[in-house]
Amino acid sequence: MSKHDLTQGRVSVSLARLTAPMMAGVSSSILVQVLEMGFIGQLSTAHVAAITFTFPLVMVLTSIALGISIGTSSVIARSVGTRQMNTATSAADATTSPPQTDEVAMLGTHSLILVFGLMLVISFLCWLSIDPLFVAMGAEPELLPLIHSYLDIYLPGTVLFTTSMICGSIMRANGSANIPGAIMTISAAINLILDPIFIFGWFGFPAMELAGAATAMTLTRFGTLIVSLWFISKGNLVLTESYFRGWYRSAKRILHVGIPAMATNLIGPVTAAYITFLIADYGEAAVAGFGVANRIEAVAAMLMFALSGSIGPFVGQNWGAHQVGRVRDGVRASYLFSLGWGLFVAIPLFFFGGHVASWIDASPAVIDVAAIYLAIVPLSYGLWGVLMMSSASFNALGKPLPSTALSFGRMIIVYVPLATLLNDALGYVGIFIATALSNALFGLISWRWFAKRLELMANQLAR
Repeated sequence: MSKHDLTQGRVSVSLARLTAPMMAGVSSSILVQVLEMGFIGQLSTAHVAAITFTFPLVMVLTSIALGISIGTSSVIARSVGTRQMNTATSAADATTSPPQTDEVAMLGTHSLILVFGLMLVISFLCWLSIDPLFVAMGAEPELLPLIHSYLDIYLPGTVLFTTSMICGSIMRANGSANIPGAIMTISAAINLILDPIFIFGWFGFPAMELAGAATAMTLTRFGTLIVSLWFISKGNLVLTESYFRGWYRSAKRILHVGIPAMATNLIGPVTAAYITFLIADYGEAAVAGFGVANRIEAVAAMLMFALSGSIGPFVGQNWGAHQVGRVRDGVRASYLFSLGWGLFVAIPLFFFGGHVASWIDASPAVIDVAAIYLAIVPLSYGLWGVLMMSSASFNALGKPLPSTALSFGRMIIVYVPLATLLNDALGYVGIFIATALSNALFGLISWRWFAKRLELMANQLAR
């Protein structure tokens, strides 16, 4: 397995080498989700509304796994960076011994055990709570069978998906981005092939509708997990024996970053559930339009998602190697990219968002809601990206609490009250305005906070 030393060479080249495969993987996965939404839109608006109601729960499960993934990436990347620095020192001083070479493999193994066990329990508890949860979110009784048909298959598959996510984080934290990027891209292509077969019942298969979408995902994720485990085993990134040796110590290190990262990511879906509840007052078409706009948004922001997944390993390795200047340069480059990309996608969405939404759902009511969202919220994408990069960089430094505070402040202190207030005054348009204002405000706050914290930590390191 090809590994790259992220503490050497041009900053832009190192980031590009990490991000390009991640971009391919993330973009292909998100595009498949959008196309899948298009397939579902051919069934009925009720099916689109049902799948939209599942978004917050899916986000909760993903956020928990992502917290462990962020914790894994942070501790492994810093360990790799420290090992590289000590190895360079030992080359100059033959009496100096490098740290234990199996520490990285131990951390990787224990993160896999942690996420598998945790997601097994949580996905089962979520399955038990489907009916009361979605009734509380405002789902009409006739939508519950559709929601069940999807989640009854999706929830067990979540264990496969989240475990394969950790495999990718292990590889990227070690500086290897090509393989996880290729795996994501190929699995997305396979998922896209299977989707219409199971949804519509092609080639003699039964038409499973939403259950078909969940089945395609689960089968794809199973294959992805098997391939990912093979690569990290081949690359000696996990232990081959004594799997639980030092597990408590590793879990404590991972969860030091992982628990605040979980909290950070969980704030989003909890807020999304509340926003979905507000929008449900405007009817099924409004919920469907909101869901369509969110899928399009995921495509528009996918390169920023990819970069936020790459800046963490870069910052972690360079901080572990005490390369503060490279940390600062890398974060600055990620900010500039986010601002440029945000402007690049906001302009066409402002003018053509409704047309793009019509590719997914042809209902005029759905298109109207999606078009309004896509005219307002993308104006804040650049600063939203700055917030993503700052949060990922805080976590990579092993300082997750500022990231949690930023998320809590944006979603709970500002977004929810502002969305509620503007919803009363302007309807769902007010909710979309609140989204944009919250993104922009906390993008600016995160930029200043990270700059000051990095300067403080750099001064402490120099003493």
